Formats: sequence, structure tokens, C-alpha cells
Amino acid sequence: MKNTPTSILTALTSDLAMPYLILQMEFTGGTVRLTNLPYDIVVGGNTYVADGGLTQLDPPKLTSVLDREVYRIRLVDFDNTYKAHFENNALGTVVTVSMGIEGNISDFDILYKGRIDGMTIETNPLEGTKDAIIECASPFAALDRTNNRMTDKDTQRNIDSTDSCMDAVYAAAKAVELKWGKV
Repeated sequence: MKNTPTSILTALTSDLAMPYLILQMEFTGGTVRLTNLPYDIVVGGNTYVADGGLTQLDPPKLTSVLDREVYRIRLVDFDNTYKAHFENNALGTVVTVSMGIEGNISDFDILYKGRIDGMTIETNPLEGTKDAIIECASPFAALDRTNNRMTDKDTQRNIDSTDSCMDAVYAAAKAVELKWGKV
């Protein structure tokens, strides 16, 4: 169940609510924080930049069918900032989109939290635009995917260095003899 802060619910029902969005992408080369406000904002000691190229957030459409709708983000990328992140293995990067109400920087409603599923650079020389388009996986995107996982000590140590549950997996594997019927 979604836990929207009561301050946001109250503000949204009022006549003067001014909602805004903040976007955080945790690339391996550094975290990018953007906002759609016309000015920078500091939240929790982190600065969300207003002039970072954020032009469009296109959330998934509500449907009654379990499908793979994507959360699409469009960013202006004239200086190849986002292209550099894409080339540095951005697939799987954690993305968080939150909504706040102008004047309140302590309460936020997380609208989307997921991972980057696809990236493209779109250039239009006629219009003079160059955009980085990020597609984030919907919550149902991984339903039909398979994930290979080795059941050995080294793989488990990569997940949790203190977990020893797989240490004796191969050592304990012996031929099993089942007796059937009367003995």
C-alpha cells in the first residue's frame, strides 16, 4: 500500500497546491539529481538542479492488464553528459522520481522507484535538438525474465560476504541411495 504523507494529501486537496518533481539517478559515475522547478532546491543536503536538462517525465499509463509499460524520461543532452553515463554501463541504474509540494522540502511522495531498462540518444538536426531518452522498467517488467544464479560459495559471498550457507553445497553432494519396497 502506498503511504503518501498527509501534508501532501492535504496540499493537493487545497486550491493553491504547487506540486513539483525531483529525479535522482544513481549512475556509476556519480548521482544525478534534477528537478522540474525553475530554481535549484536542496533536499536532505543534496542539491537538485533545475537546469539539468529535464524536459519530460512520462509515467506509465494505468491499465487493467499486466503489461510492460515503461516510465520514460527525456533529458536535453547537448554536452553529451548523459551519453557518457550511458556508455559507462547505465543499464540497471536505480532511478527515483518523487513529488513534493512547493514550500515543503521535508515530505515527498515516491512516484516511481526502479531501474533503467533502456537508453537512447535522439538527435534532430532540423530542430537542433539532442535528447537522452531513458526508459525505466515497470514493476511488471521482470515477470518473464529469468535470472541465473550459481549455488556456490563465491557467488553467495558476492551477495553477502558473511553468509556461509553455500560453503558445503558441493562437499555435501553425494550419491543418494533410495530403498524401495521391502527391506
